[in-house]
Amino acid sequence: MSNVIVAPYSNSAIRDWPAGHFSELIGLLLEDAPGDTCIRVVGTANQRLGANDIVRPHPADRVTNECGRMEWGTVLRAISEARCVIGNNSGLAHVAGYLGRPTVCIFGGSHQRIEWRPRGKNVVVLSRAVGCSPCQLDHGSVSFYSKACLRDITAEEVHAAARLAMQQAANREDEERKVLSQ
Repeated sequence: MSNVIVAPYSNSAIRDWPAGHFSELIGLLLEDAPGDTCIRVVGTANQRLGANDIVRPHPADRVTNECGRMEWGTVLRAISEARCVIGNNSGLAHVAGYLGRPTVCIFGGSHQRIEWRPRGKNVVVLSRAVGCSPCQLDHGSVSFYSKACLRDITAEEVHAAARLAMQQAANREDEERKVLSQ
C-alpha cells in the first residue's frame, strides 16, 4: 500500500491554504491514484476537528484523519515512506524535503519564498506573487486581500505538481537503480 501525506496546517493560519482546496485536492488525488493508495491527513490534536471537514467527503477506507493520533516518530516514519507529501509552508514540508520525499509545498505570501522554502531534490513550491507579499504577517488569519496568495492556487495546480513530483522521483529512482545494477 502506498500513502500520500497531506499536512493542511502550519503553525499560523495566515500560511494555511483553504481547507476546501485541500478537500478538492484529495478528490483529484483519489481519481488517478492506484486503488491501494491511502491519503493520511496529519496534524496536531487541536487540528483534528478542522481536518474532519477535509476528509468527510471522501471514502473512509482511503482517506484518514490522523491529526493528533500519531506520535512524532510515527509521523516521521510515515513521511519517510510516503509516495508524496503535500502541505503548507510548515515543518512537515521541510522534513519531507530533507528526507528526499516528493514534496509539494503550498507557500503563502507571508515570507520570502527564496529564503524560507523547503529544500530538496524532490520539492516543488507553488506560490503566487501578489502586491502585498511578503506581508510579514506571522500569525493570525487576517489578510487585507483575503489571502489571495494562497486562495488563488487551485487544487488542479497542486494536483499537477504532485503528479509531476512523484513521476520525477520515480524516474530518478529508476535511473539510480540502473546505475547501481551496472
